[in-house]
Amino acid sequence: MARKNIHYYLIKTARFSGWLLFVLVILYIVTGFSLCGEFDVGKLIDVKTAMAVHQIFEWPLIVVFCVHSGITIYFAMRRWGWIKSKKANCT
Repeated sequence: MARKNIHYYLIKTARFSGWLLFVLVILYIVTGFSLCGEFDVGKLIDVKTAMAVHQIFEWPLIVVFCVHSGITIYFAMRRWGWIKSKKANCT
């Protein structure tokens, strides 16, 4: 069985963290609107629960953002040629 290289796992991590980041940002925005009383979001979630959820998801949002952006910036820099692949020279 062929062994998968690190880039395979980085791509999977970037995709998973992207979806997780999407969900966390939506949740963060909805709870923020509930706290501010905007767009009648308070009907979906009460202020006490919104405050708890909003505070709980601060650090997970930051961590997932850093993981996702770090990996995608790495791939962008490779694509632009700023980071070269480390292949052995056979000359």
